[in-house]
Amino acid sequence: MSFFISFLPIIYAGIVVVIGIFFSYILSMIAGFIWGLIFFLATFLFALLIVNPKTYPWKYIVPAFLLMFMFMIYPIIYTIQIAFTNYGTGHILTKTQVIEQLEKETFLPENTQNFKYEIYKSKIGDILLLFKDENNNIYKVEDKKLIKIAEGDFPSEYAGYKLLPQTQKYSEISKLQNLKIEIGNGIFLQMSDLNNFSTYKQRYKYIPEEDVLIDNLTGEKLVPQNGFFVRPNGQEILPGFVTYVGLENFLRLFKDERVSKPFVRVFTWNVLWATLTTFINFAFGLFLALLMNDKNLKFKGIYRTLLIIPWAIPSFISLLIWVGLLNTEVGVVNRILSSLFGVKIPWFLETKWARLALFIVNLWLGYPYAMTVCLGSLQSIPEELYEAAKVDGASYFQQLKNITLPLLLTAIGPLIVGTFAFNFNNFNVIYLLTGGKPPMADVSSVAGTTDILISYTYKLAFEGGRGQDYGLAATISIIVFIIVASLSLFNFWISGMFKREVRYE
Repeated sequence: MSFFISFLPIIYAGIVVVIGIFFSYILSMIAGFIWGLIFFLATFLFALLIVNPKTYPWKYIVPAFLLMFMFMIYPIIYTIQIAFTNYGTGHILTKTQVIEQLEKETFLPENTQNFKYEIYKSKIGDILLLFKDENNNIYKVEDKKLIKIAEGDFPSEYAGYKLLPQTQKYSEISKLQNLKIEIGNGIFLQMSDLNNFSTYKQRYKYIPEEDVLIDNLTGEKLVPQNGFFVRPNGQEILPGFVTYVGLENFLRLFKDERVSKPFVRVFTWNVLWATLTTFINFAFGLFLALLMNDKNLKFKGIYRTLLIIPWAIPSFISLLIWVGLLNTEVGVVNRILSSLFGVKIPWFLETKWARLALFIVNLWLGYPYAMTVCLGSLQSIPEELYEAAKVDGASYFQQLKNITLPLLLTAIGPLIVGTFAFNFNNFNVIYLLTGGKPPMADVSSVAGTTDILISYTYKLAFEGGRGQDYGLAATISIIVFIIVASLSLFNFWISGMFKREVRYE
């Protein structure tokens, strides 16, 4: 048994190598040979770590670093890369892919020839096509050339292939509709109708030496500009290709009014939203924590349990419930207000009410956390401080101002900054409750008046009415990342995590 156990690392390493070879092959077919080789080398290195007893700790460190690179570092690098390109609708393919697609286009030249055709089939199911021109000459295609084999009518059998009856011929036509047979000089035989093939000519031809496309129909040279192949008159040929645009996406945020105007509004509302909702949540949470911390309050356990229920319910479910509660026509909230006061609030139809709804719902979702951290901090304040303050004649509000709040803010300050960063990037509440609506009336943009930067970015990338703009979305993502990272650094600074430990000897 011990002999078998000693060979377990070798068995595991062998399994890792086999899996690495399999996935490396798949990756090389999808992304290219280099990526497949890199993946294989990484798995082979990991197999060596498994076999060598001295490197056992690295068995856990290496996978962790690989996962961190795959799911954290690489997405960041890729997003930064996209931000400096025109990647989006109309610019999804690479330049090579666009050239390949355009070179597949054909057209009917003036001297086109029409050929009748027949389908022949061998005993093993192979198909052969024979063609007949207007002079009753019979041809087959060989080495990209039409070779004459007979005259008159189509033969009933040729080189082991038998002519298909008409009843079977049309069942094979679906296989021929996208068939293009090259016969030299950029000319193709392609089906023009059910009974005929015609000679088509290749529309575009790429000249690598000049980096231009030649339009064989018009004779024009198309040069690559701004992600398109462009005719001499300035007409852009679709599809476009992904290309490097430098700082263009960043400059659009300031120079292009169609982008800068909604961006400034969204950014301003984003800061206001994160600031106010963080303040409201912590203020209400502190108020409840002060009540729950009162020694004279009875049944505190029951109250705390009830107050923490919103935190226990998944926010996704709570938000969907709130969408129904605040429905303008049939929502419970409006039905109660209508029966009591005769009013019906357009919660999601007007900007001020939609934003108020966001503050109310986020208060429901966020106050339990604020109450919990405030309650924990309050219980850590020494009781002797309050007793000394009472001896000096300090009132309750004086104690609150001079003892409770300073010590409380010292403890929960980093948590407030972290909550601000969370609310600044709180996609769920915005998207699931209002969807960013109502829209901005005076701006042609996907942004709504309740959108924050992260939801605006999502809409640019995936919900654009005129297509997806991944480049601009990636640019805004970088700005959001810088803001959140700055808040995190500020959080570390005020919490003292960057302070060096001082030792005295």
